[in-house]
Amino acid sequence: MPSPSDIVFTSLIGDALTLGPHWMYDQEEIAAKLGRVDRFHAPMTSYHPGKAAGDFTHYGDQTLVLLRSIQKAGKFDLTQFAADWRAYWEAPETISYRDGATKATLANLQAGMPVDQAASSSHDLAGAGRIAPLFLLTWENDAALVAAARAVTGFTHGDPAVVDAAEFFVRVVLAVQRGAEIPAALNEAASSHVKWVAAGRESSVSKASDVEALMRHGLSCDIGKGFPAVCHLLFRHPEDAVAGLIANASAGGDSAARGTILGMVYGARFGVSELPVEWMSELKARQEITALLG
Repeated sequence: MPSPSDIVFTSLIGDALTLGPHWMYDQEEIAAKLGRVDRFHAPMTSYHPGKAAGDFTHYGDQTLVLLRSIQKAGKFDLTQFAADWRAYWEAPETISYRDGATKATLANLQAGMPVDQAASSSHDLAGAGRIAPLFLLTWENDAALVAAARAVTGFTHGDPAVVDAAEFFVRVVLAVQRGAEIPAALNEAASSHVKWVAAGRESSVSKASDVEALMRHGLSCDIGKGFPAVCHLLFRHPEDAVAGLIANASAGGDSAARGTILGMVYGARFGVSELPVEWMSELKARQEITALLG
């Protein structure tokens, strides 16, 4: 039976696996240089200087900030998380890419804006993918967990669609934790995102390969592209986390945003024991994460 720790580890592995081809949009180039992306690679673009194979993208880095924050406090507190997040980005030793949402939110905080009003206007799917550590905590009810996920996401990403997506995937993970098959969990939560879920379901039964299907959905950071792409992979590979995560990384674009979410869902269903051993052993932050998880 997978544990909440599996959700955290698999989400972070889903991010790390994409570091090599992250933000590469030429799928032929990815295939030529990396082949099937089934192991960790150093970044092939200029977006992640200082990173090496087994490291995280800036999405994984922020997930780790959240993990540190809640383990230090023993709970989730938005004000505390915001302070920890800001300290991370202001620390001179931090090596991590600052995307538009990060730059805008940080600037707003530095200008004195309140934590609950400092978000960027970003509509990137990534905002909904950094929430896995919240599943480690005991919540009074589902609504409390959902509220926390919405708060983490909305802290940096002000687009309501991104905040709603965080709630959607929390509900999917909860359903899977309680025994639902992944397709059933997606369909059960679909009432709030009918169009995107339907698009992913439709492409999953098409003759298009995964990389072709994700190209058609769109490889960019935009939630309208990434959300149905995640659904496609979960519908097509509901019983094969390895295939889903590899297909995601091999497709390119903002694969890291998709990977963190895929990892959460697959972690709830299978856990890290179903993944290649080297994905865990070669994860650079494995020892720190293990210590934080207790």
